[in-house]
Amino acid sequence: MSGLTSEQKQQYDELGYVLLKGLFDAGELQPLIDELDTEIDRIARAYHADGLTESLYADEGFETRFMRIVKDAEQAYREMVDSKFLGPEVFRLLSHPAFLDIVEDIVGPEVHCQGRHRLRPKLPNFGVADFRWHEDTEYATQRVTYVQQQYGLDRTASKTGGKFMSRIVAAPRMPEPNFWVPLVPVDERNGCLHVLPGGHLHTPPYEEQWEPNTYVDELNDLEPLVVPMEVGDALLMHQHVPHVSPPNRTNAIRWSIDIRYQDGSRPVKSVREPGFLARSVERPQDVVTDYEGYKRIRDAVAEFRATSGIRF
Repeated sequence: MSGLTSEQKQQYDELGYVLLKGLFDAGELQPLIDELDTEIDRIARAYHADGLTESLYADEGFETRFMRIVKDAEQAYREMVDSKFLGPEVFRLLSHPAFLDIVEDIVGPEVHCQGRHRLRPKLPNFGVADFRWHEDTEYATQRVTYVQQQYGLDRTASKTGGKFMSRIVAAPRMPEPNFWVPLVPVDERNGCLHVLPGGHLHTPPYEEQWEPNTYVDELNDLEPLVVPMEVGDALLMHQHVPHVSPPNRTNAIRWSIDIRYQDGSRPVKSVREPGFLARSVERPQDVVTDYEGYKRIRDAVAEFRATSGIRF
């Protein structure tokens, strides 16, 4: 086990992020890229057979083929985004020991991988794939509204998009570290992440209700940090650190995946998108060790949602 150094843990606690350079050999992620390529080929053939695309675009590569498909049939975008796709190589990354060692340093020996992993094919000049300043936990106050007002706008500027939450959802306060992993080199041109170091320290208390127009004075002196990365790097982030993904201004897709974890002894936060117990001292018999085991969990939940009549 390696996990975080004492300096990295201190940075995570104080700044809310750690850039893990060379966490993987670049070639270690190639099987995942190949798996995604295979799924893109399936989508291309299905949509072309239905007359929705002009071509199979078989001569295009990983960074362009899906873009060409979506240009012909925009609905194809939903086929690859978020956690809809799961394959053996995706599971291998979700359960990678390098991630679990780091997460154990933060949440303890019971590690649950949340089902809300997100595959991000960030297409060029495609607004749906762009994100404003936000946090990654859905149960904390949605400070996206405040940060959006603060960066690029002034105190009196009107809100330009998104939804306000005037009621805070109560939930146990617990660590939810997440990793953002690029599958292609990323920089400012194709939409690498920008983070707001230290911004995670100013999350309002759960028991309070903030007015939507509240201005967060504590964020005034914080400066955004641009985080260019190479394939093999990973960005560890606190769930409350504000971050943004600007538009992709290149001619290729910026592919990435982000993965979230929590204490496996606490209530899970997403039933609709079930995760799995990835590491455990208390319940080693319940640890999911292979893709087939996780797929059975997801299939069972999907069948229950489809047949039970219960919405969740």
